[in-house]
Amino acid sequence: MEEADLLYSSFLLASTRSQNRMRTLLLACLLLVACNPIMPFQASAPAPEGLMCDRIIVPPKSLSDTLAAAKAGDCVILPSGTWSGSFVLPENVSLAASEGADVTLTGGDPVLTIKGGKRSTVQGVRVVATGVSGVAIEPGPVSLIGVKIAQAQRNALSATCTKDCTDRDVVLTDCELTQSAVGLRVVGSKVRVERGRIAEAAGKALSAGSGVVASDGANVSLKSVSIEQNENIGVLLDGAATRATLDGCTIRNNAGRGVWAQGQTAPEGEATVTVTGGEVSGNSLIGIGARESSGLVIRQAQVLSTKAVRVPIDISRFEDVGDGIGLFTGTRGATVEAVVLTGNARAQVLADGSGADVKVSGTMSGGLFRVVVQRQLAPVMVEQSLLDAPAAELTVKAASIGLEP
Repeated sequence: MEEADLLYSSFLLASTRSQNRMRTLLLACLLLVACNPIMPFQASAPAPEGLMCDRIIVPPKSLSDTLAAAKAGDCVILPSGTWSGSFVLPENVSLAASEGADVTLTGGDPVLTIKGGKRSTVQGVRVVATGVSGVAIEPGPVSLIGVKIAQAQRNALSATCTKDCTDRDVVLTDCELTQSAVGLRVVGSKVRVERGRIAEAAGKALSAGSGVVASDGANVSLKSVSIEQNENIGVLLDGAATRATLDGCTIRNNAGRGVWAQGQTAPEGEATVTVTGGEVSGNSLIGIGARESSGLVIRQAQVLSTKAVRVPIDISRFEDVGDGIGLFTGTRGATVEAVVLTGNARAQVLADGSGADVKVSGTMSGGLFRVVVQRQLAPVMVEQSLLDAPAAELTVKAASIGLEP
């Protein structure tokens, strides 16, 4: 019995020592985890094709903390899910949905702020704003690919640059900006938009309800973009130094003017706003128009079916105003060349109080008038066979548009 008792006591001592070692190991592991609760790890889902990354990380819990810890060249890759908050993308860091993932950022205000950098990309995410702004970029550069932004009380996407704006381009490719007070708001920044859709902006006061609003020396390039079904103006361009090119765009069914340029200035012969190709159709009041602006060029575009709006003349009289192209109040250096104008409700082209060096040519049919020139400050160069002379001057609805602050 003594020998058996000795063996049993040895077994108990060995078991106790083993349990103590296990407890010590477990405690060490718990301390390690406690000291490193949000360290990023390699993403199991692939990053979008073409995204250049020095390191791929995913947020284990907090997207804000992960972004704050990210370094230049990092790509933060998001799996499917909804991330709520107000996020800041550091300089030269990218943010993307993983391949095939359905990712939503929501909250605000704004939902996502982008400082930008030559390596900054945002790709494949949906932004649903619950406050004033969706995405705010200042100053850039940054590239947005396949991003969808909606429901902002003010701007779906704003791009602002006030100084040192060279090489700070903002590029949008295949993006959608919808259901906000303004789709794209550009202040002083250089923005290029290729394909995509800017639509369903809501609001009719000042510039609210407009698809694109550019001012303060902004430089905007729109290529093959659909700008449609906004409650106010499709594209509004404001200010002496603001420049824009629209190439092959579809601007249709906006409840206000299709494209409106006001106040651009330039040396003689220099273009400020150029519309090439594309279709401007089904807008109200004016398809493409300019006021106190120089350098408007419209070439090989189609301006179709501008709808009439009933405008009061005095307390008892109204006139239905719906013109394809309107050149108003001192607009000079304007060229309308090889443009198809069909079915605009009133005049296909109306030049009212236009200045020097205005040239008009194209194919025109439908409506009440083809080209009407009235109260001109200088002769308008147009084929005599296209000129129509109404019995009285046509009423003009071409006031400058105030901008939302």
